[in-house]
Amino acid sequence: MLDRPLTPAAFLADLLQGFGGKAPTLPTIFQTGDRIEETGTDLIPAGTPTQRIAVLGAVTIDYLRRAVACGVLREGVFPILYQAPFGSYVQEVLDPGSPLHAFKPELVVIATHWRDLVTDMPIGCTEADVDAAVDAKVGLFRGIWSRLIGSGAKIVQHLAVPPQQRFRGIAERLAPAAPANQIRRLNDKLLAAGNGLVTWIDMEGLASKTGTGRFAPAKFYYSAKLDFDQRYLPDYLPPFQAAWRAANARGKKVLVLDLDNTLWGGVIGDDGVEGIKLGAASPAGEAFEDWQRYIKALGDRGVILAVCSKNAPEIAETGFTHPNSVLKRSDFAAFECSWSDKAGGMKRIAQTLNVGIDSFVFCDDNPAECELVRQEHPEIGVVHMGTDPAAFIDLFDAGHWFDMQAYTNEDLGRAAAYSARAAALAEQAEATDIGGYLAGLDMKGRLYRPEEADIARVAQLEQKTNQFNVTTRRYSEAQIRGFMERNDAVVLAFKLADRFGDHGLTSTLVAFHEDDTMRIDSWLMSCRVFSRSAEQYILRGLIDIAEGMGAKKLVGEYKATPKNDVVADVYPRMGFAEREDGMFERPLGGGTDDLVTYIAG
Repeated sequence: MLDRPLTPAAFLADLLQGFGGKAPTLPTIFQTGDRIEETGTDLIPAGTPTQRIAVLGAVTIDYLRRAVACGVLREGVFPILYQAPFGSYVQEVLDPGSPLHAFKPELVVIATHWRDLVTDMPIGCTEADVDAAVDAKVGLFRGIWSRLIGSGAKIVQHLAVPPQQRFRGIAERLAPAAPANQIRRLNDKLLAAGNGLVTWIDMEGLASKTGTGRFAPAKFYYSAKLDFDQRYLPDYLPPFQAAWRAANARGKKVLVLDLDNTLWGGVIGDDGVEGIKLGAASPAGEAFEDWQRYIKALGDRGVILAVCSKNAPEIAETGFTHPNSVLKRSDFAAFECSWSDKAGGMKRIAQTLNVGIDSFVFCDDNPAECELVRQEHPEIGVVHMGTDPAAFIDLFDAGHWFDMQAYTNEDLGRAAAYSARAAALAEQAEATDIGGYLAGLDMKGRLYRPEEADIARVAQLEQKTNQFNVTTRRYSEAQIRGFMERNDAVVLAFKLADRFGDHGLTSTLVAFHEDDTMRIDSWLMSCRVFSRSAEQYILRGLIDIAEGMGAKKLVGEYKATPKNDVVADVYPRMGFAEREDGMFERPLGGGTDDLVTYIAG
């Protein structure tokens, strides 16, 4: 048994010390997993973040349970685990009196296997026949998901790895009823049906890295009903952790990069632009150019790019003028170049971008810099790039740092939006009149009922927004759609653009009409548009709607969390009075002249 550490941080650090800041090995996964399970809940210090996690499957999942435990621990949360009996996951979920429901999981991991999902049917069956069989299985999973979500649990589920039997070669590949094709079709339909409900782990993609024959040899299934060879548990951890972060609205979104020997070969201050290695003139230079192209593609997919380098900024920037530099200075929303330590640089970047430092991933070729950031900011993902630029892309990609379940328009425009925000902040720093500054942004807003194409983004904001979030209630796509079908509910989305760029859908609000009251149940906003009078603009619109529905007063609620103190005074600032029950109330009918906004609609 573990000696009880004095603090939650020391408790977690003690459990994590077996990893030593390195990628986990199979022995450390098993040893740490066992230590986690040996720690009774009575030994967990008060204040330690915990999560109740159930692991279910159609296969043996003892080894998977240990990996899940280690993966969650590596994200700074202590897992309290339940493992369902072998092969009983359907019964456990559908039976309300099962031990699973008594456990009351907050997150459920479901491990499927192709042997339980393939329908035995003649190879000549048509695509329509296959779809009918597949749809029946999708219907079963819909029922499972509905029951789990209804009990308040988040879901992480494996996509099944297709079987590898070739039978008669190419002919098998062209037959819809072939077992491998059935599984691929099922995976596609599950992805569509579970969009917004389930977070997926792409086990087929994981298997393809090593070859399915090595990843999941049949002997392990026959001997112990194992889904895959346990030796690949270390490879399972990164995609599992990425799925866990996505399910818990803790995704990474900022990539912070060193410069010298990380984005180009050589030292810009010593070698000059002409002397750095970048481009096809050398093998290393070509590898650095491809690495920059990969980073540029991440930025195009919504990852916010930043620089943290020990350098003089005016010298550092010259590296991006190299004729073979794919990246330009304008691709970076924050540019921290100084001779200060990089751990402090991370804090300054977080302040510049107004995002949580736990959303950072830091890449550097210097192991000492990596270790410093890792020690000072254990919540940051740290990648030591090493010395071989030809390995950079594979090394980084294997970490699954920025995995997401689906793209939204706002995701694809996020990097540009943060660059626009940085430009606006730079201008604000020189302004002396905040009103004149805001008016000069030429902001255009739109407050409206979300359209079908907006629902995924609305739910995404609901799930991940922590700072400007008055109640931090987390609503799924299904719940948002349910509200929109109700006559007593108001669901609003807000978009903002200014002369620096389009920020997209950045705020959502859910309110309910109750007798003579319009009660704000959920209101949140992206940090990109804090302090721009968007709050006043949105409240004006809500007041118009509330008065049109016959409400006599607005009521708001603030539920404090460790991250949302920025909105502790949002209601008093906008004319609400605090009641004895802790709610905030504003009478209607008195106009909105006090809600000054600089946003045109």
